[in-house]
Amino acid sequence: MEKVAVIMAGGRGERLWPKSRKDHPKQFLSLGGGDQSLIVQTVERMKKLTDIKNIYIVTGKDYFDITHEQLPKLPVENILCEPMGKNTTACIGYACQVIKKRMGDAIMMVVPSDHVIKDEKAFASDLKKCCELAESEKVIVTVGITPTKPETGFGYIKIHKDKPIESTTLAWKMAKFVEKPDYKVATRYVASGKYLWNAGMFIFPVSYMLRSIKRYCPHNSACLTTIGKSLGKKTEELITYQMFEKMESISIDYAVMEHVRGSITVQSTFDWNDVGTWAAIPEIQKPDSNGNYITGEVTSFESSGNIVEIPNGKLVALLGVKDLVIVESGNAILVCHKDYAQKIKEATKQISDTPEYL
Repeated sequence: MEKVAVIMAGGRGERLWPKSRKDHPKQFLSLGGGDQSLIVQTVERMKKLTDIKNIYIVTGKDYFDITHEQLPKLPVENILCEPMGKNTTACIGYACQVIKKRMGDAIMMVVPSDHVIKDEKAFASDLKKCCELAESEKVIVTVGITPTKPETGFGYIKIHKDKPIESTTLAWKMAKFVEKPDYKVATRYVASGKYLWNAGMFIFPVSYMLRSIKRYCPHNSACLTTIGKSLGKKTEELITYQMFEKMESISIDYAVMEHVRGSITVQSTFDWNDVGTWAAIPEIQKPDSNGNYITGEVTSFESSGNIVEIPNGKLVALLGVKDLVIVESGNAILVCHKDYAQKIKEATKQISDTPEYL
């Protein structure tokens, strides 16, 4: 089967405010001192697995222009615009309908647009293994990340350690998907060795995913089928809007993965970071001589562990401070302790009535 990559790029990245904004969210930013945006990095990785003509971006209609601007070599018809965000079941199902219309069946690799992966050779090798298993076993294959700490911000995948696939120790029968745990539960998961972080990557035959959505999420499936029938017709845009409006907003994890049987999880051999908050920057960027993580002009005295993102032309002086996040972007400035980085999304809700700051 031909391989197709679908990159999900509709998120807002609110925990990276104020650099990640409604009109320029996380996936279109370069983070950690790199030059390329996260979505460009993702496309470059996927080009090692399939031709660019088989790479699709699913994003919001408001992000069409910036997607095309950052990815000028991507066929413009491969930028699929959702009329509204309805979570990953709608996103993946919509892409499946488009691929089915254009190519028939194929092996689809669904990946997020906003992760940092530096070992691209290992990533390509692991994804190739996923594609082979998805095609030979006719199931959904997920990617699990070996946890390095009890992380409460990620979902987990429980694997059957006693059921390796093809005698390999890096591919397992999936036992279940589990929600983001509290710290005590996460600690138990990590200690057991039976749980992996959910990387949000799914590899499967298009036909299998469509059957799974039909079985476990029939209402959304009916809407997606109607969209599929409209593709290429004059009514396509209107019907797509109407069906998205009717669909339930539900993740593929809840709609399908918690119910489907026989899935496989490949344990990754590559490094991975979803850069979910500013506190993740030390994991993807080297510190300066004072132990700070700096983008911009900074002078430091008896200060360490700080994360600073400041526009060119401005100087920040750090005096006797530790573990702060200091970010200026546009008309907003963030100053918080790293321990509060997970709460930035909550803080943005307090300014929701002043959208010019979001």
